[in-house]
Amino acid sequence: MKTVASVLLILSFSPALFAQEGGIASAYSFGGACASQGVWTQSALSATQNLRKVTLQLKDDPNCKALGNSVQSAITSLENAVQGASDTPARVSRLSQLPQEINALRTFLNSAPDMKQQILRTMMDKSIESATLGAQVGQSQSNMAVSDVSQSIGDFGSRLQRSTQTGLSMLNQVVDSIPQLDQCLTGDNQMVMGNLISSAVKIASSFASSGQDMTGSQIATTVSKLTNLTRERKYTAVLRKLNQQEFMSSMACLMEVTSESYCQARDGMRLFQKGMNDLKTQKSGKLDADSGNPFVGYYVLNTHVPNITKWLQKIQIGVDPKLPTDATFQNKIQQEVVDFYKGVKTLLGDFNSSVATIRTLPNLQAKQNAVLKLLMQTTSSMVGNQGFGRNEDVMNFFLMSTNSMKIPFALLGIPVPDQVSGKAMPIMSYDEWLRANMESIPSFNDPVALTETIGQNMQEIIRTANISAIEYFNRWYIVDKAALVNESTIDINYTVQDSLKAINQYLEAQKGRIAQYNSNVNVVPTILDTQMRIQKVLKAYENLENIGRGALIDTKNVTASQESLQATADAYEKLVTTVYEQFNVMLSRSGFLANRMVNFVYQDYIMLLKNKVDFTPYQEDLFSASGMAMLDKMLAMYNGNPSNIQTDLNMALRINKGNLEALDGLIKDNVIGTISNLKQIENGEKVGLMSRVDRMLGDSSEDWVSTAKDKNPTVRKVLKFLHKYSLTNLIGGYFYGSKHSDRYGSELDPTTAPQSEFDDAENVRAQLCIQALAFNNQNGLSNLCRGVVLKSPLPSTMKGMNVAYDQKLNSYLNDKSMNVQKQQSFNHSERICAFRDFNIRNMAVFMSLNQGQK
Repeated sequence: MKTVASVLLILSFSPALFAQEGGIASAYSFGGACASQGVWTQSALSATQNLRKVTLQLKDDPNCKALGNSVQSAITSLENAVQGASDTPARVSRLSQLPQEINALRTFLNSAPDMKQQILRTMMDKSIESATLGAQVGQSQSNMAVSDVSQSIGDFGSRLQRSTQTGLSMLNQVVDSIPQLDQCLTGDNQMVMGNLISSAVKIASSFASSGQDMTGSQIATTVSKLTNLTRERKYTAVLRKLNQQEFMSSMACLMEVTSESYCQARDGMRLFQKGMNDLKTQKSGKLDADSGNPFVGYYVLNTHVPNITKWLQKIQIGVDPKLPTDATFQNKIQQEVVDFYKGVKTLLGDFNSSVATIRTLPNLQAKQNAVLKLLMQTTSSMVGNQGFGRNEDVMNFFLMSTNSMKIPFALLGIPVPDQVSGKAMPIMSYDEWLRANMESIPSFNDPVALTETIGQNMQEIIRTANISAIEYFNRWYIVDKAALVNESTIDINYTVQDSLKAINQYLEAQKGRIAQYNSNVNVVPTILDTQMRIQKVLKAYENLENIGRGALIDTKNVTASQESLQATADAYEKLVTTVYEQFNVMLSRSGFLANRMVNFVYQDYIMLLKNKVDFTPYQEDLFSASGMAMLDKMLAMYNGNPSNIQTDLNMALRINKGNLEALDGLIKDNVIGTISNLKQIENGEKVGLMSRVDRMLGDSSEDWVSTAKDKNPTVRKVLKFLHKYSLTNLIGGYFYGSKHSDRYGSELDPTTAPQSEFDDAENVRAQLCIQALAFNNQNGLSNLCRGVVLKSPLPSTMKGMNVAYDQKLNSYLNDKSMNVQKQQSFNHSERICAFRDFNIRNMAVFMSLNQGQK
């Protein structure tokens, strides 16, 4: 049976970190955690954040902003200078008026003594204003005659000198920024450079004729900077080439990561839908575990095991205390049980350490004495005040089923002597008797073998004490056992009892598959042990059911007897105790059965995969390449709700498609330019200006034809030819080239080396072409990538390992079994995942070659 668990068969990125970095968060990214947006959606959103970060990083490249920043700074300086030149005459004019205003106020003061305070205050304000303006205009100018100062400031020659100096400073700043501009990879900077140099020459010529003293120095500086520009560009050209290599690698990686995110969501949706279509249950609601379907184990592992584990956790925790005295009592019981298990660990550690020491002793007498000492220490730990019984109020579980006199002789495997039991004289303690009779006991003749006997008997005593601890814990820690058991038999979907039966049925079928495919038989004993434990628990359920059926038959006996009530209570307690013992709840908590089932399902999966049982070729490649990590991811991500899984996957697919569209607008032209350069290197020939213009006109025509209503290929081909060299396209082609300037690159410089003997340029171009299939519109790419094949590293005798651009470009487009919209949808998905599927197929075949499967 196939199941919804099949949705989670794909590995995600490492991930996945979903925290947004400072400054990268979008104003539209404000969704919180919700059930319908799980790991698939978060993975897609993480890719969105990464694309945003890359976009901002390219947008804010300081090299591309260098020219603008320099011009802006220079313009700001020029504005300040002009503002200063404009403001100075006004300040001088105002400065010349203030003395007259002050004299007028002094005269008015003599004629109006009643306004003395107001006039003096006004005179003070005028004096402060005069001092301030004097400092701004300059002390030397303040001493000049007002008419002379105004004339000097407003003089045309003075304004020309100030403007000339400012203009030259602006030019120097701009020239300094040009080398940085060469490192920018986005946008067309050649036109900017040409216009800038032309303007610089004109400005320098104008300034040279100004005849001002400072101008000569400024011109010398400008000429020096222009002279050094060629030398500086030599180094920036090298930096540009280095940046191109990094950019090529980054683009390839960005396309791979973005496409991988979409392909993972697509794989998940395909497997999810297939699992839902093949989901079959019997009329009784039991899982068809006999099927050889590889996903049956995951349904058991993700549905039935958690159902049982959740109930085991309730058994482990017990009921909530209602009073402080209840909490104290429960804590005391829990602490006693915990101390018992801690004491067992200490006992085993001390025992094994002593046995190792005994093996190294030189003679028989020393070994006998050491074994006797070990026996007495072990007995003391079990019955004395060390490890298990810290005081009289603490329960000693070793003494619940036996007494302290029997334990040392039980360890030795001999009956209790009459002198120790009091049946014969003289009465002796166990340690006195052992010291007196050690040499006469046959087992002491081989001390090393005796330590093994003591160890085996000790384990049996510990097992009996463990049962006593479980019974004690269940009796006093879990008060209402009936309610706890009844809860395990009530559920709309699967009860705990149903889940135990389903697991037992699955394990039975797995044993049959192991025999059928002659698989790993090492796991069979553990399967049998697990089944035996499950069957004992189911037997306890069956006993309880028999009591219930008997009560229904004897309907006349309304008042149950004390014996029947006690039998019912004992049945509930017996079931809980059996669960504790068989699933090792005290030590393994709730994980005993879950841990075993994980191993069983993994083994079953590997067996079915190796024998290709009910795996499609696509699933086989996917599973083989993913390995065990995929299984871990599958278990971790499954949430049990198919509607949430479907919603999550649909959201992820849509987001990833949007990410690919954003990637198209971000780097497609750069990818095309890189492919064009690689093709030149591959062919060993430069592409001249006319070839680039011809390609530009062809791309422009291809874009125009793509909007035509007629979809007939022949008609489109004729329309493209007629439009390519039309006057409209010749004019529009110029603007088209400016818009897509990164697409057409430049001629290869003399430093460009040929590709290596391993055809690196050809192989990288093939990789980028296959990755670029993810772009929806292939205009500009189809001509450059026509005939490209990405070759497998595996032997050429193996068929189907390569991937061809032309074949992927047209996949599904001629499939008459689906409509045009479906053809386009399947075609685009196949193109997006072409590079990923190429890697998975090669990995799967390589792994199967190592295993001798193919």
